[in-house]
Amino acid sequence: MESVEALLVEVLGIPEVPNSPKPIFRLAAENNLLPSAVERWLDYAEARTHTTHDYSGEKAKACLSLMGDFIRDATALYQSLSK
Repeated sequence: MESVEALLVEVLGIPEVPNSPKPIFRLAAENNLLPSAVERWLDYAEARTHTTHDYSGEKAKACLSLMGDFIRDATALYQSLSK
């Protein structure tokens, strides 16, 4: 499977999937697709949003502090979707 969005549409039959990360993460959580709590995925999305146009050292450190957990969660999600 290519993505959580594709899984929601093609496998679960959800007709309209939003075009932004947070609602997709919520739908994925409602369908037990995420390997960890949806709040963590929302934190990842929020960190990305905060660093899009602000390159301060403080925000970069906050974002980097999530990196280890994100890599583990993203790897677990990929493995789950690749079954």
